[in-house]
Amino acid sequence: MSTKSLDVSESIDWLNNGKILIHPTEGIWGLGCNAFDQKAFKKIYFLKKRDSQKSFILLAPSYDAIKKYIIKLTDDDISFLKKSWPGPVTLLIEFNNELPSHLKNHTGKIAIRVSNHLPLERLFKGFNGLMISTSANISGEEAINDPIEIINTFDDIDVAYYNESLGTNKKPSTIIDLASRKIIRK
Repeated sequence: MSTKSLDVSESIDWLNNGKILIHPTEGIWGLGCNAFDQKAFKKIYFLKKRDSQKSFILLAPSYDAIKKYIIKLTDDDISFLKKSWPGPVTLLIEFNNELPSHLKNHTGKIAIRVSNHLPLERLFKGFNGLMISTSANISGEEAINDPIEIINTFDDIDVAYYNESLGTNKKPSTIIDLASRKIIRK
C-alpha cells in the first residue's frame, strides 16, 4: 500500500493484517488494532511509550460481540448498558476467563465501548472482531487532532489512518464502572 490514508475496505484489511490503525472516534483520534493480535497490541504500548499496567479500551460492534468475555450481567446492568450503547460511553465490566490473557489486567475489569460514530459502525460491518483503542498521543502528552501529525508522531510502516471524520464531541468518552455506576471520567 503506497499511502497511509485508507478507506473503510483498506482499513478492514489493515486491521486483519495485524497493523495499527489511526481511527476517528466520537471526539478524538484513536490508535487501534485487532484486539486479538497480541503483536499489534504490544506494538501500541511501544509506540505510545505507555506503561504496560495501563489498559486500553475495547471497541466492539455490539453487546453480543463481547458477552462471551465478560461475567453474566444482571437485568439491571443490561438495561443500563442498553441505555448507554451505542454511544460515547465506555463501561468498565468484569471480564471472565474467556478473555485472552494479554487483554486482562489487575483490576479484573475491561473498558468496553460500542460506538455510535458512523465511521466506526462502517468499519465493524466488515471487520469481524474487536478493536483495542487508545488516544492517539504519546502517553502523558496532549491528544493529537490531525491524522497527518499522528502519522508523523508514530512513524512506522505498520501505522496508517482511516480517512474519515471525527465526531463532534470535544472530549474523550465518559467512563463508568458498570457495577457501581460510578463515573470514572466525565
